[in-house]
Amino acid sequence: MKLLLFFRYFFLYIVSAKTRQRLLFIAVFGLFLSAMSLTVIQGVMHGLQKGLISRSKAIHGDFLVDVRDLSLDEQDELKKYMILEKIPFLAELETEVMIKKGNFAFPAKIHGVDETRLKIPFLEEKDFKGIVMGSELAHKLKVDLTDEVQLITPEISDSLMGEVPRFVTASLSDYLYTELPEVDEFEAWVRLPKIQNLLKRREYSHFRLFSSPSKIQLAKFKTYPSLSILSWEEMNSALVWSLNLETRVMLVLFGAMSFLVSIAITTGLMIFFDKIKKDLMSFWILGLDQSKIMKLCFSMVFIMSFITVIMGLGAGVGILEFLRTSGHRVMPDVFIERNFPVEVTLTSLLISFFIPFLISLFFSYLSFEQFKKENSNFLKIVRSLS
Repeated sequence: MKLLLFFRYFFLYIVSAKTRQRLLFIAVFGLFLSAMSLTVIQGVMHGLQKGLISRSKAIHGDFLVDVRDLSLDEQDELKKYMILEKIPFLAELETEVMIKKGNFAFPAKIHGVDETRLKIPFLEEKDFKGIVMGSELAHKLKVDLTDEVQLITPEISDSLMGEVPRFVTASLSDYLYTELPEVDEFEAWVRLPKIQNLLKRREYSHFRLFSSPSKIQLAKFKTYPSLSILSWEEMNSALVWSLNLETRVMLVLFGAMSFLVSIAITTGLMIFFDKIKKDLMSFWILGLDQSKIMKLCFSMVFIMSFITVIMGLGAGVGILEFLRTSGHRVMPDVFIERNFPVEVTLTSLLISFFIPFLISLFFSYLSFEQFKKENSNFLKIVRSLS
């Protein structure tokens, strides 16, 4: 009950007193904005990162099994095992080529995919009568549907009429748009026999797994000593590192903002405590223990910071929910993707709470300790006033 009365007294003093502390009020509002902004930025940033990762995994798979060092019989055995275990995978023979159409030629990564294993979402609806090309690559080559292109391998040549790079022709049968520049600008897919004919090879280069294999399945893969398995994170280590760096930089910046806000809180509290010093002595004169008064003062600071950060957290979650459900009303019609990608996790909420709260609590404690040090003897202060 005493704590509630103290909190009511302090709150009314801050808000409605004639000498109310505007600096402290502004600092508390800044703490609210820090928690709210950190929640919103993390939600949108994690949504963008998750969208990028999920789009990349949908194309490149969760794991890449390099089978180039396996014999053809071993590759077929491993392929049958994955079919039996119902592991979603794509068997590929991949190589780098030059795709030429008329006077235009661009380097590309071509994937020869097994026609019997096309039940992968990003290829399932595509027309594989010819070549399926990234949208930006097709735009650079200025090719339309049914136009023929040449797939040229500069590293392999035929000497029938001199050293001529080997090539095959294929007609454009479909486009692929993934929102991943490295895919849309440099990659294409054709049926496996087309690339086998180009390279004069029967074996696969790798299997792409579109799910995480179990421990038993991984143990089976490891029975092939020359087989190499790379996760998506290992294949894209530079991207993973940059995304983690982006998160750390964002947290450092918002930590610095909370640091500045907490300095303002410290200044405001020192002025505030000096203003209410006589009131605290009145409580002491009326019989309240001095140590109890100090504990109640710090409890007030603790509750004020806690409630402010919680309110900021709630406001941030509310804004994220609005962006998730009504983002299409905010973004102009010229944007293809008009919804904000939002991803709220428990970890991001805890970070949004503890960074501003702990920083503000630390500086509030410093200001409170300074006040307690300067006013350690109420009796002496009362005598000096009289």
